[in-house]
Amino acid sequence: MTHKLNTDKTALVATDHYWIPIDADTPLGVKLLLINQSAGVATLGQYFKTGHFTHYAALPKFKKD
Repeated sequence: MTHKLNTDKTALVATDHYWIPIDADTPLGVKLLLINQSAGVATLGQYFKTGHFTHYAALPKFKKD
């Protein structure tokens, strides 16, 4: 299985997909999952080199039936 509950049983976590550190190659102005620097909270939004985020992840897509 590629997903499991975290130890607090408050979130489902992918075991085969990791957060990517923000760097010069991070896509700008597109929808991403972002980790807030101060609280470590994930949000859905656009990245514009604000310095408020540390990591990002791509959005999942639907499987074709």
